[in-house]
Amino acid sequence: MSNDPEQHEPIISLVDVRKAYQAGRRQVQALGGIDLRIERGEWVAILGPSGCGKSTLLNLLSGIDRASSGEVNVLDRDLTTMSEERIARWRGRSIGIVFQFFQLMPTLTALENVMLPIQINARSSRNTRAKALLERVGIADLAGNFPNELSGGEQQRVAIARALANDPPILLADEPTGNLDSASGQLVLRLLEETWLDGTTLVLVTHDINVATYASRVITMRDGAIVEDVRTERRSVAAVAARGS
Repeated sequence: MSNDPEQHEPIISLVDVRKAYQAGRRQVQALGGIDLRIERGEWVAILGPSGCGKSTLLNLLSGIDRASSGEVNVLDRDLTTMSEERIARWRGRSIGIVFQFFQLMPTLTALENVMLPIQINARSSRNTRAKALLERVGIADLAGNFPNELSGGEQQRVAIARALANDPPILLADEPTGNLDSASGQLVLRLLEETWLDGTTLVLVTHDINVATYASRVITMRDGAIVEDVRTERRSVAAVAARGS
């Protein structure tokens, strides 16, 4: 499947989006007047230091958080007008999320964590889909292990499998390599690259310029604003791994 953004319709559109939080008697402006358009099939890295607003932006795209003002349109849905219940149902079908600290359910096995979001009634179908995803991320043999029996890299692979459970058109990844050693981080990036090459739109938040260079477009944020937005000659994760870099 082609990943040329010019051949696809926009999948994400933000217009003058602002987000403010109340901190005691102070109001903190996390985002100020964000305008952003992401095309179907892009791999966008959102780059910037801690506190610049990049994770807040990702939370608005998933509907986990609400904009204070402006328009947030994702997959032809205006998230600013939807109820919490409708957003939750929509997010389960349409958005995959990979977190820095995995967010796995500690009392569930790897297989059960992946099965959890699958919107299929028949248990056998859920089980089959979850096993196939664990096979895809290379840890089918750990299906019965609990999160505390897995390494950080293995937990993140379970989290990626879970994020892909409902075959979402958009995958959001918030510092997915930030809590991993370099070898595990490269493996996770390779899995994300494979997902993108399969046609998923990928939006990845990072503070690491090296991670950002794998994306086809890099958006740099500072102080709640976009200060640079460039399309890049991306590096291939697979090619870098093959060279032993």
